[in-house]
Amino acid sequence: MLLWCSVLGLSVGDIVLLNYTIRVVEGGVERVVDTTVESVARSSGVYDPSRRYGEVVVVYGRSPLLKAVEEALAGMSVGERREFIAPPEKAYGLRRDDLVVRVPVKQLNRLGVRVRVGEEVDLGGRRGVISRVTERFAYIDFNHPLAGKTLKIELELVSKAESEADKAKLLAARLLGLNPTAVDASYDVSGKTVTVKLPAGILGLTDLEARLQRIASDIYEAIKPRKLSYIIEIEYPAEETSPQTQPPPS
Repeated sequence: MLLWCSVLGLSVGDIVLLNYTIRVVEGGVERVVDTTVESVARSSGVYDPSRRYGEVVVVYGRSPLLKAVEEALAGMSVGERREFIAPPEKAYGLRRDDLVVRVPVKQLNRLGVRVRVGEEVDLGGRRGVISRVTERFAYIDFNHPLAGKTLKIELELVSKAESEADKAKLLAARLLGLNPTAVDASYDVSGKTVTVKLPAGILGLTDLEARLQRIASDIYEAIKPRKLSYIIEIEYPAEETSPQTQPPPS
């Protein structure tokens, strides 16, 4: 793992915004499998309406990144875009035969799993796909879908958080799955106090308490404040006022 970047001067714990597009390269043909850019997703036929597109927040040296991406960041400066090839060894690894598991069809039926090729299965917290079915057994592939694939990656280093307020803002947005523009933060130097303003929409998250605790931990690690305050802003619709009735002329 690289601790320092020669161009950008990134050190472990620095917080950056990235855009990326990942393509699989097979037989000279490329196809998009993942992207943070909505226009690319739409034009490539991989658009997911339930997903939030836009830059992703990465804590350098701590966020899980493909080895090829981490190596590419070492030579990039803010605002730079780079395209490179990632072999399987520096992407999602080689395919492993031992990760294809044979499971009795009866067992899957008891679990309520539809036994058919291509069906996604969750067994003991492991997600896989049924790759083959015989009369008695189903073969579940627990390899990553991109294992063994050569990838072409387009990477853009959009920005780096410099101020304490920006660091808190991006860390909160990352763990709440929000666009950074939906979060605001401030830092009082004299009191070493961080204040994070969050939208009311987060109140619907079932694991909100756990996420707020994780944000607090990450902000402390990055900034070392003495105090952290959360403000959840709720806007009420303006009341409609009826026009005053004027008395008829006498």
